[in-house]
Amino acid sequence: MIFLASDLRPPRGGAGEALLRLAAETGADGVHLAGGGDLAGHARLAADALRLGLGVPSLALPLPERPLGPGRRLPRLAAHARDEREAAIALALQGLEAAAPVGARLGVLDFGEVTLATRAGELARAFARAEVEEDEPGGRLLARLVAERRSRADELGDACRWALERLLRAAERAGMTLVLPVGATPWQVPSPREARLLADAFSGAPLGLAWDPGRLSVLAALGLAISDDRLRGLAETAALAVENDAVGIDAGYLPGLGERDARVAALAAVATVPHIVTGGSDATDGEITAAVVKMRG
Repeated sequence: MIFLASDLRPPRGGAGEALLRLAAETGADGVHLAGGGDLAGHARLAADALRLGLGVPSLALPLPERPLGPGRRLPRLAAHARDEREAAIALALQGLEAAAPVGARLGVLDFGEVTLATRAGELARAFARAEVEEDEPGGRLLARLVAERRSRADELGDACRWALERLLRAAERAGMTLVLPVGATPWQVPSPREARLLADAFSGAPLGLAWDPGRLSVLAALGLAISDDRLRGLAETAALAVENDAVGIDAGYLPGLGERDARVAALAAVATVPHIVTGGSDATDGEITAAVVKMRG
């Protein structure tokens, strides 16, 4: 089962013809309602997809009710402030309510960016200069980042658990499964270890992990890769596969337009889970078609 992420061809003004045409022409099974959209626009896109016989297996959570205005951002599920978490949970609950009628059974959570003392661009520049060895400026920068992120682990874990307790009850009532992403950089939450701890803490609940080759390859590039056993276990038990490549320490490239760490490339999520093909909106129709063919093996 292969689905195109809506951010490959973001619907404009509620019109998703380009995305739906592409899904039909590539032989994809349907569309995933990705982040960057809004609940109202995604509702129209889902209705059009269903009329064409295309599936809608999943959506990102939370999503805004309407497009965000300039300078505005979504509230974060893992925010330090309780009122921001409450606002994010309220939007995610609206998404869960809207998902079931269109047949979506997976909600892919976005906990929001972690604010750290160092900006992501500084690490990216050090990596581009190949200065991330332990005794180099970039290596020392990464070590400081990892230490700061670990010092925030308890706080962020508590925020994630607090949100999940609310959302999992609603997901169970709706017959849906929530999917945890795997963070690749210190600014993303949860990390692979934190995601596994959350899954264990809510064992028996409708909660799964995502197989994300792009992000897992970034972890390897930064020297933060998980063990072979944990990597294999993630591939075998994931609830969803987010198919994308990485370029350096940036994930989110269309499959075939970037690279995957060798250990990651040797594995794949089981074929029975949805595989979401994602990438940049500047990818050509031919590149997207090639990615779908590649994923079908």
